[in-house]
Amino acid sequence: MFIDLTHEISSQMPFYPGTPAPSIRKFCTIEDSGYTELEISINTHTGTHIDAPAHIITNGLMLNQYEIGQFTGKAICIDCTSVNEIGVEEVSRAVEPNSSIEFVLLKTGWSQKWGESSYFEDFPVLTEAAARYIADKKIKVVCMDVISADNIADTHLPIHNILLGNGVMIAENLNIPENFPVESPFEIYLIPLKIKDSDGSPLRAFAKV
Repeated sequence: MFIDLTHEISSQMPFYPGTPAPSIRKFCTIEDSGYTELEISINTHTGTHIDAPAHIITNGLMLNQYEIGQFTGKAICIDCTSVNEIGVEEVSRAVEPNSSIEFVLLKTGWSQKWGESSYFEDFPVLTEAAARYIADKKIKVVCMDVISADNIADTHLPIHNILLGNGVMIAENLNIPENFPVESPFEIYLIPLKIKDSDGSPLRAFAKV
């Protein structure tokens, strides 16, 4: 069974404070032009998206420098809905018994707040120790259902720097269903646009469980 993990792109979707608002408009219509076409304007880190190291790290790898196989593999979903911060204990409990895991999916429950002002407030993030643990385990991508790997107020972006600085990509704003299976391996697919010199990209993210 396939499960879509992607929020729909629209002009009304939430976006990170201080970045341009997404825009979708009908460029032409069947009635006027004989065909219909949309014009889309969206930041590379708006909506369900992935961060390449180049997003934060000087001379870091750009997204288009990765082979397509880097965006799919075996994943584990960790239930983080009952914690205020995601520590080594929560992560290791799921990762240690599954040595072949390449992707970690952090389910905080924030998907259900999408479109509400509370989506931007008090969401759980990894501790620095947990981020270093993930980097040590050579995880390819950490996926999460919140707007940022760091608290919005923390402009130093410590979690971004630890993960991206160690080559671990970050996927943010995933749409994780409440009943998504936890601590049971599955296949994940994170399909970015192939953008030249890209620091990130919107994703079509989905799982095969």
